[in-house]
Amino acid sequence: MNLQENIRRILREETNYTNTNVNIGDVYEESEIYQYIQKLHYKRDYDFWEGDLGERIEKFPYYVVKEIPTKDIEMDEYQLDDDDVKEYLDMVKEKGSYPPIVLGKKSYGYYNIIDGTHRANALRELGFDKIICFVGKKKI
Repeated sequence: MNLQENIRRILREETNYTNTNVNIGDVYEESEIYQYIQKLHYKRDYDFWEGDLGERIEKFPYYVVKEIPTKDIEMDEYQLDDDDVKEYLDMVKEKGSYPPIVLGKKSYGYYNIIDGTHRANALRELGFDKIICFVGKKKI
């Protein structure tokens, strides 16, 4: 299953999060975000086991849904896959929704992306000024 097929499967499932079915201010526990990202990375477990994605998620016990200006998100990625960005571009155009980006804390004026660099870049390319995100919090 390629990335686009996985995204389509996820967006069809009612139990998954998209920008259209989460509410600003909702709070999620780290375990819920962990499962959400695992679903997004279906068949791509190397992101968890060979990288530090799981550790970055677990740094925050809670995540709050916020609408964040794209200008406040650090989107630079040294290994950005243009094909993945294009697949997200196509999916957002087709569905009108997207899986929220997962952010860590804001430092030096920017939020760092825990998960969703390809989605964030696709949304910025589509002209989104703000993106629905799960923002990590130490305390609620």
